Amino acid sequence: METLIINIPDKKSALVKQLLKELGVTINENPTAEGGSIPNKTTAKTIDNARKGKGLNEPIKNIHDFVNSL
Repeated sequence: METLIINIPDKKSALVKQLLKELGVTINENPTAEGGSIPNKTTAKTIDNARKGKGLNEPIKNIHDFVNSL
């Protein structure tokens, strides 16, 4: 089985979902990546800022070093 993440225009969403269900496709409206949740915009921005070191003394290179520095 293969997992796909697709973006569907709002106007076509109901039609595409109906078609996929008729084809026997399972629809998961809360997709995950690599076993974890996909971050929302705020979380993604926070992660990006941490990697760049914004608001910190230096960029976070790995979580273990960061936690040990606290």
